[in-house]
Amino acid sequence: MTEQNDPSMWRGLTQRRHTSAGLSRRQLLSSAGTGAGLLGLSGLLAACGVKGVTASGGKSPAPGGVGSASWWAKQPNTKTVNFANWPYYIDVLNGKHLSLEHLAATTGITVNYTEPISDNLPFYAKIRPSLEARQYTGYDIIVMTNNSPPLGYLIEFGWLTPLDHSLMPNFDKYAGPLIKNPSWDPGNKYTMAWQSGWTAIGYNSSVIKDPGTSVEILFDKKYAGRIGMMNDPQELGSVGLLAIGVDPATSTESDWAKAAKKLTQQKNEGLVRAYYDQSYIDHLKNGDIVVTQAWSGDIFQADLNSKYRDLRLLMPDEGGMFWTDNMCIPMYAQNPKAAMITMDYFYQPGVEAVVEYYNDYVCPVPAAKDVLLDATGWAKTALAQMKPEIGLPTSVTADAATVFPTPAYIKNSRNYYQYKSQEELNAWNNLFVPITQGS
Repeated sequence: MTEQNDPSMWRGLTQRRHTSAGLSRRQLLSSAGTGAGLLGLSGLLAACGVKGVTASGGKSPAPGGVGSASWWAKQPNTKTVNFANWPYYIDVLNGKHLSLEHLAATTGITVNYTEPISDNLPFYAKIRPSLEARQYTGYDIIVMTNNSPPLGYLIEFGWLTPLDHSLMPNFDKYAGPLIKNPSWDPGNKYTMAWQSGWTAIGYNSSVIKDPGTSVEILFDKKYAGRIGMMNDPQELGSVGLLAIGVDPATSTESDWAKAAKKLTQQKNEGLVRAYYDQSYIDHLKNGDIVVTQAWSGDIFQADLNSKYRDLRLLMPDEGGMFWTDNMCIPMYAQNPKAAMITMDYFYQPGVEAVVEYYNDYVCPVPAAKDVLLDATGWAKTALAQMKPEIGLPTSVTADAATVFPTPAYIKNSRNYYQYKSQEELNAWNNLFVPITQGS
């Protein structure tokens, strides 16, 4: 098996969904935060025209303007949607998307579904010239991450269409608490979540019998040389802030410096074996490390293999970092009403159950759990069709706390800091990138 096809390299996807054609959504996100992807960020932002942007939440639409009630009332349902998403992020069976076929059958809307997003910033750079020229980007729905600067830039520059809340009945009824009225988009003015996940702590329970409940396990000298940390500066800095008792979302530059000091001490004391990309899961599996920063989907998938049943996920009292990929409608979209209907369609529990059975990320619709346990109608048929390919009972997905969060997981979810300017982003990286480098 090649490294690209190694199950441990596929975040949130199990072996049954592997392909040599590309990378999973979460692997792409993680690798985008390291190496040239992050170190070249300032240059890329400059090329995108981003200078000192303040992501303040955008402005209310002018009376009669785009996104106003009267504007939405005039929009026709074109029955067509161009949907841009990340790779391997929707149900697939024999090359078809059952959820999109059901959408077409029930609403008459045909979706041209493509997967052009492999990193938030390059995709933003791709569509920015069209938005700047007040032209159609070619997409009616795009999916952008809350802990990546472009979503804030799109909101601040007025390049997202305010949503028509009268067309969000499923969202209003079924959206979960983690993604309703989120800090990155108060009132869901511009966004509706697609999928989410956590960065928490993974450990080997055969070695660590009592992990405790704190992020301090990553700083415990008992495990010197066997601790893994992430080389993504945002993930590294965020856990450093949690370790000093600061909520990353409300942190200050002074807090960042204190977190960097604690992480530097951790490194200097020889506690950290290495700063990893997504390959950390390989090192946890083979015993090189016994505790590490970890993505929730990786530990869930590892636990499906009897060989790795000793691996456990710890959601510390200080919290786990919660990220969300968000559906939004870029300005100048040609099919905004059909886009709204499509976005809300995915908030039906039966539809989301089918998507989640394939994805295994944090489900935005808690009621989808009941469908996975006792499906009826179209969802029952679709899940039965998918089961031979997925190879697991639907109850496995339904019972996973990393897919349908427990109250404790919800309580301990923390949001990332939302950068208010390029200068802040540079300040963060200048503190945390050097820690991951050198001996």
